[in-house]
Amino acid sequence: MAPIRYWGDISYEHRVENYDQSEDQVRKLATVNLKANTFLWQPWFARLNGGLGLTYNRLEREINGASSGEIVTGNAQLLMLPQSRFPLELHFDSQDSRVTGEALGSQPYTNTRYGISQRYRSLDGSLNAQATYDNNLQTIAGEADDTSDLYTLSLGKVVDRNQFNFDGSREKAQRRSSDINYTRNNAILRHSYRPDSFFSMENMASVVETEDETTSFINNNRQLQITTNSFWRPQNKPVYGNAGARYYASLNQNGDIIADSKTLNAYGGINYDVTRAFRLTGNFTANNTENSNSSAFTSTQSLGARYNPDYISLGKFQYNWNTSANVLNRSGGEFQGQHLTGQLGHNILRHYNTRPGLEYSTNFSQSFISEYDTVAENINRINNSLSFTWRNGEGTGNLYFRLMGSDSRTVASPRREIYQLINLQMTSTQSLTRKSAWSGNITINAVKNDLPNIVSGGFATTSSANLVYRHVMVFNIPRLHFISDLKFDTELTRPVLINREKQDRRIWENRLNYSVGRLQMRLSFRVSKINNTSYNLFMFRIKRLFGN
Repeated sequence: MAPIRYWGDISYEHRVENYDQSEDQVRKLATVNLKANTFLWQPWFARLNGGLGLTYNRLEREINGASSGEIVTGNAQLLMLPQSRFPLELHFDSQDSRVTGEALGSQPYTNTRYGISQRYRSLDGSLNAQATYDNNLQTIAGEADDTSDLYTLSLGKVVDRNQFNFDGSREKAQRRSSDINYTRNNAILRHSYRPDSFFSMENMASVVETEDETTSFINNNRQLQITTNSFWRPQNKPVYGNAGARYYASLNQNGDIIADSKTLNAYGGINYDVTRAFRLTGNFTANNTENSNSSAFTSTQSLGARYNPDYISLGKFQYNWNTSANVLNRSGGEFQGQHLTGQLGHNILRHYNTRPGLEYSTNFSQSFISEYDTVAENINRINNSLSFTWRNGEGTGNLYFRLMGSDSRTVASPRREIYQLINLQMTSTQSLTRKSAWSGNITINAVKNDLPNIVSGGFATTSSANLVYRHVMVFNIPRLHFISDLKFDTELTRPVLINREKQDRRIWENRLNYSVGRLQMRLSFRVSKINNTSYNLFMFRIKRLFGN
């Protein structure tokens, strides 16, 4: 008989859960996991991997009393001819959220998955293929089961300097809990052509079909898309160009209501670098749109120039200026006409190096943009931006600090628009001792956008922080590790016009891990609050590994 390698673990887990939207509860889990692998006849012929888990689960609730039962989990995998050009895989897996600890605070569920996978590779390696099938069953106590079947097919073929890829899938899901049947068919064909390092072409065609069926309606949607993109840049030439096209068609049927649309787009552009600082550009687009009631054809042609010289030294400062102009012609459609844009800007910055490892810099930029349009209103806009950056890499840690503010507003224009942004970022990693360190990052962002005919809501402010403290030898005990992880993500203020619940997440988790040989222990305490819901968890786990 073939040798059998086995291993596993015996564990006990004690969880105390406190949840605002449910009663407090204590969960006790005693688990035995056994895993093994072997081969059939010869290792090159077939390999067999498997695992079985048996858990005794006891739940003690504050109001509804106690309940207990057994949970069986496991997985199996059979690999036929694993080292060949056509390996076959059969797999099975069953997991329970009460054992894995996933979805804490929500209804427990089990996932049972099985499937098959067949691969093939040609002798010269130019052809690769894979076909798979997966079935997934999700079970929640007191609710109807949800099932899904997924079929996939992938093909890849290389012919000279052409590469062809096909990916197809079919997914059929039955969500019995919500009485919805869902079907999705997806097919994507890709083609790449690279004859040399100066030219490349990418083509793609895709078809997507979805169907949602309930007791009250059937909704069908079909989408077809064909795209082609090419890029060209000759060697040692200051010119490069790109061109492409896209066709998109959509058909949506909801009961007796049918809506369809077709869009054809084409574009092309060329860039010519006269010098390192001076660039000329030319672009065109063509769009044709058709729907059930109308059709429209529009096109644009544009020419542009940009001059951006190198920085020059002004004492201890570095100065740079730039200018650009672009003329655009629109044909067809409601807004046909001409559009002219001119821009003039400059930047000034300074670096400070007080001592090795410590540096900081300031940067100020300003630009004036004028837009003339034969159809729309003429706009003049001035942009200002100021930033301060500080880096400290001295000692055993590093610190990065950046404060940036920008203001963009219209001047001498028929309408008033103001956009303001303030951003603060700080990241740091510091070694406190040879055995402990902390790291963290803090981001605060404030945005204000005033538009015509819209009441300003002031600044919309968001913030996030993540602080982590690690100690690899607590109380000088080897293999006793401590981790404290604090996550903070919230919207402090925002415009009152946004009618949705603020996103507010605060999670603080402390973990103490200890291992002696094959014995592992973990003590964890987590306090979390997401929006207005609090969830606290205290967990102790002891695990003993065994086997070879």
